[in-house]
Amino acid sequence: MSLIYKKIMDDIEKSIINNTYKSNKKLPSIRFLAAKYNCSKSTVVKALETLKNNHIIYSIPQSGYYVLENTLVKNTTNSPFIDFSTGNPNIGDMNIPDLKHSLDIAVDIYSNNSLNDNTYGVDSLRNLIPSYLSKFHVFTKPNNIFLNLGIQQLLSILSPMPFPNNKDIVLVENPTYKYFLQYLKFFDINSMSIDRASKGIDLNMLEHIFKNEKIKFFYTVPRFHNPLGTTYEKDYIKSIAYLASKYDVYIVEDDYFGDIVTDPKYDPIFSFGDYSHHIYLKSFSKLLPWIRIGITVMPDSLLSTFNQYRKFSYYSSYFSASLVSQATLEIYLKSNLLKKHINILTKEYIKRNKVLNNKLSKLNSLSIETLGGEGGFYSYIELPTKIKNTDFIKSLKSKGVILSSTDSCYFENKKNGVRISIAKSNSEDIEKGMDIIIDHLSSTVK
Repeated sequence: MSLIYKKIMDDIEKSIINNTYKSNKKLPSIRFLAAKYNCSKSTVVKALETLKNNHIIYSIPQSGYYVLENTLVKNTTNSPFIDFSTGNPNIGDMNIPDLKHSLDIAVDIYSNNSLNDNTYGVDSLRNLIPSYLSKFHVFTKPNNIFLNLGIQQLLSILSPMPFPNNKDIVLVENPTYKYFLQYLKFFDINSMSIDRASKGIDLNMLEHIFKNEKIKFFYTVPRFHNPLGTTYEKDYIKSIAYLASKYDVYIVEDDYFGDIVTDPKYDPIFSFGDYSHHIYLKSFSKLLPWIRIGITVMPDSLLSTFNQYRKFSYYSSYFSASLVSQATLEIYLKSNLLKKHINILTKEYIKRNKVLNNKLSKLNSLSIETLGGEGGFYSYIELPTKIKNTDFIKSLKSKGVILSSTDSCYFENKKNGVRISIAKSNSEDIEKGMDIIIDHLSSTVK
């Protein structure tokens, strides 16, 4: 039986590789394969189920087995522009059959469920999250986990919320996530900033601020910073965790793209903290753009107050991610499809960043400062003073390249730069677009 079972698997895999069995097309029936290989139906089913568990094929109840796609669906937009302006990836950058497979299972499992007023999120998914987070050295319990719509929503709850340290100032990096800055200014939240440069922040200045100002929490994006693209070194991470505990300041850590691990030795600030001063945020919108869902890890000291504030958020703007999003993520975690998807994305972004880094080094040879490019989506170009970023962006658009200014990312003292995002561009577009940027700057700085 074992030899026949393996031969069926090998033959089907070869036929898929040779494109005899095409993506999304139905495989021959179990009865047909049993007759072809002169074996029992149970032997065929074992072979097919093994291929299914290996994410090579998928099944549809009452229909049969179908071939999964083995690579990412390519972007099919016909835009004439190379878009470096946005951090929102293409919806097509997913394995669509995997997603359909997960949705089918999710609908079957959750068909009789309802969110009701459970704004924590679905219990079965929350119980999976601790094991998933432990891979990133974030150790917690289901009771401290909340499933929500995303990071911006959590920040809008935390900012006005009273904290046990009885302080009221929100500290942010300068520059930082522009939509949070807009929120702070619009609602007149008491806030201040600390400059972030190539290696990070001035730790002496951070200690001075923690010691002398009433800092409620410090919002930081330590890995793959937006818009700079930089990542804190371990000494910075340890120091931030230590200072938070010493001066009774909470750390709100935005690890929005932490699944794409380019440095296996990296650990989040959370892993070095005292577990009582750390709020850990993670989003899946950059990984699975068809679902909107985020994870919040909340310390025990904030659970009671946060519960009160999240309930208001639930009734006014719906706190929890949709049941479909939660169910889909649960299937992705249980079936290892998330791991498969992340492995594909990691290889892709390593490839894209390699091309980007090569081009950034050419800008450095022109004495133009650049940051980032080691991982994630973002990098930053500091423009020469004689070139206004608004004029530069307008000129590049006329040449088919869309960029975004970093002006709105600065709390104060904005710099004359542009952000490069590779979320929507493949390696070929990155090379072409960066060459246009390099040629334009070369002719301008001469």
